[in-house]
Amino acid sequence: MENFHKYFEQKGFTCHSPAYRHHDIKHSEEKRNPLIGTSIRDYVRDTVNFVKNLNKKPILVGHSLGGVIAQKIAAKGLAKAIVLLNGSINWGILPTTDQECVLGRTLMTSGKFWESVLLPDFEIMARFGLNKLNTKDQHKAFDQLGPESGKVFFELFFWIFDENKTTKVEYEKIMCPVLMVSGSDDFAIPPSTSYLIAKQHYSKTTFYIAEGYGHYLMLEPNWLRIAEFCKNWIINQERMT
Repeated sequence: MENFHKYFEQKGFTCHSPAYRHHDIKHSEEKRNPLIGTSIRDYVRDTVNFVKNLNKKPILVGHSLGGVIAQKIAAKGLAKAIVLLNGSINWGILPTTDQECVLGRTLMTSGKFWESVLLPDFEIMARFGLNKLNTKDQHKAFDQLGPESGKVFFELFFWIFDENKTTKVEYEKIMCPVLMVSGSDDFAIPPSTSYLIAKQHYSKTTFYIAEGYGHYLMLEPNWLRIAEFCKNWIINQERMT
């Protein structure tokens, strides 16, 4: 989120980019071991505590998994508005494309991945997440990625088997405005799937398809256009309140 963070600070916003639990440690065993069994619930809980210590309700900007977390926090009445950048699927949302099913099947080949930690795979990331970057920039972005809790992937992509309904969003409790930005070339969370989420928010949602963008739209060459679109939407929302 570095590009967005710096851009919005330059525009006069006070910005915070808290790391998820155990994600502030660089690639090492020291990071991997604590991640085993870590849940999205932990990330939500930590972010809620962070938000509660701010002096006013923030505008939450969440990318991918961050979109799920932003919605769950907004359902607690703790957000002024939320911006979802290719926000991930959550409980009750089914995939709409073959590519999403391929991604799910890839995870299924990893054994009992929910009991371990998954390392990023360059081929998968290049195909599903970094497909709009050239090879050099793909490697540059990939080198910033680290391991993730297998349980997090299970809760996110295999919600139908999650008896805790970890990613279930109480849409009816979200009273703040919602902006959903969906990259037209995002193969992980395509617009057809993002739209299913947008429909759950009804009239509170502005749904925008970013033509020519992929999953990591805040890293892609024309990321500034997306940042400016989000800024203008935020300013318009503030004028309306």
